[in-house]
Amino acid sequence: MSTKAVLFDLDGTLADTVPLISEHIAATITSFGVAVEPISVVPYIGRPLEFALAELSGFGAVDERIGHMVTGYHESWRRAINEQGDELLLPGVHCMLTALREDGWRIAVVTAKTTPEAVHLLERIGIRDVVEVVVGNDQVANGKPAPDSVLLGLRLLDAPLEGAWYVGDAASDMEMAMAAGTRAMGITTGASPREALLAAGAEIVVDSADEVTARLVGPTI
Repeated sequence: MSTKAVLFDLDGTLADTVPLISEHIAATITSFGVAVEPISVVPYIGRPLEFALAELSGFGAVDERIGHMVTGYHESWRRAINEQGDELLLPGVHCMLTALREDGWRIAVVTAKTTPEAVHLLERIGIRDVVEVVVGNDQVANGKPAPDSVLLGLRLLDAPLEGAWYVGDAASDMEMAMAAGTRAMGITTGASPREALLAAGAEIVVDSADEVTARLVGPTI
């Protein structure tokens, strides 16, 4: 029997962290003299952090201030994650992952975070033990929406591209899934509304982890 694989985004898909990310990125950039509101950050969620900081600040990717921003953001973000812990786990996610594993699905998290940051968040929200593979932006040459991360996740799972799903909350997630050739499932628990997910290539859009389970466990869709 062929290996079934489902790869998940992290922020906004498994963890309710989109408001926190927006707040902390905006505060970080503002501390460097460029006023940014959290709402302006949302369209960049799902893209590599350095890209978001460079675009929103206007400093450019090679400006040395970007490195200082990255450090400052990671420090404030880690404190927030440590404080809130499993309160950030989205409803139904643990049950969803457990049901998928029991149904024979191989599970990876593929994220624009660095791998250590992703692992830390998965540990704090209590689901690291049900995720087999974690692929961060630091493991690939090209981050979202390039297909590199998804393709690496499938290789690490030893799973075929055919029939694999990528589940994410942002338009960039759908773009990455389309570029990689996986099936794309959008979820409206994070950065992008249903219309944006569909426009970016989502085959299906759901509103909760329970709906992901209903779609993937049981009859093949």
